[in-house]
Amino acid sequence: MALLGFNYCRPLPAADAAIVNISSEVDSVKLAWPARGNAAIGAQGFGMLAHRGPQTPQPTASLAKLVTALAILEKHPLKKGQQGPVITLTAADVALFEKYYALGGAVVKIQGGEQISLYQALQAILLPSANNMADSAAVWAFGSMEAYLRYANAMTDRVGLSHTTIAVDASGMSPESTSTPADLIRLGELALRNPVIAEIVAQPSATIPVHGPIHSANARLGFNNIIGIKTGLTDQAGGCFLFAAKHTVDSKEVIIIGVITGAGSLRAALADSEPLLNSAKPYFTVKTPIKAGQPFATVTTPWLSSATAIAQKDVTLLAWRGTTLTPRVELDPVAGSMAAGATVGTAFIASGDNTASTPLILQQGISGPSWRWRLKRL
Repeated sequence: MALLGFNYCRPLPAADAAIVNISSEVDSVKLAWPARGNAAIGAQGFGMLAHRGPQTPQPTASLAKLVTALAILEKHPLKKGQQGPVITLTAADVALFEKYYALGGAVVKIQGGEQISLYQALQAILLPSANNMADSAAVWAFGSMEAYLRYANAMTDRVGLSHTTIAVDASGMSPESTSTPADLIRLGELALRNPVIAEIVAQPSATIPVHGPIHSANARLGFNNIIGIKTGLTDQAGGCFLFAAKHTVDSKEVIIIGVITGAGSLRAALADSEPLLNSAKPYFTVKTPIKAGQPFATVTTPWLSSATAIAQKDVTLLAWRGTTLTPRVELDPVAGSMAAGATVGTAFIASGDNTASTPLILQQGISGPSWRWRLKRL
């Protein structure tokens, strides 16, 4: 008798839940890839979504300057509206100018003793893609090129650019500075998340000391809602273009990021970006992968009372039609009776960094155990 009384008073065990298999359709993706070189499409918060060509590291040319800018701003953070510390250029910086000028690389004029703000130096690096200013600013920020290279490569590993290498210089002139399409899409995301870099790469022109007016090498800036990001060209890398464009779908905005490397020329890379971008736009769509009333689990108690857990509401979010959206379910412990409509968990769905959820509720009520079951626990 004492055992029966003990059994009756014991806490009720939690119910078991069998998760319903959720299927999701995946659309095939057909994009207007360039005839030559490697390319990829992604979006802010989504990473790389589709690519053509090998995922092996290739020379990046001046796309590497985005790493330079990110590393310098980690060391010397700026807020929008700030000019930052003043850099005094020396004879060593004049020598860098002469070196890159002789190589035929992009440069901005400087002179010994010139003072330029960090913000203006970043404009010189990111707009006309000045090789000499990239090296000068990196050495100023880190003390030496060797120290910059150590920091930059540690930073790329830390921020998820595991297949990116920065070698020899801060300008990207060296063919040993390499990356993959996936890493370059990620690099574009990181650059746009920095408000100072995002502001600069959207500027068509600026004015800096000594050199005067400078202009963006991104000839597509402002067309087709393109807001940046960076061009590049060397003999080994070919024409390179990492671009970003705003796109709106049913009042939801997405920033599409694309990259083309290894094009026959910079002009070709810029031209090829247009059909690639336009072909990607229709694949961004607003989906409702979870609908109100959709079953997600069957909840069964140890005393064999059961009910279906269903979504309480529709869940809508922006998605790429070429990927599977798989819900994740978290169920709460169920012990004792519960009425229909009671919350028993949550269903989550993610599309890139966008996450949405809905409570899961009981479609039917769950009755509590009978007194006989509580006594005997059978």
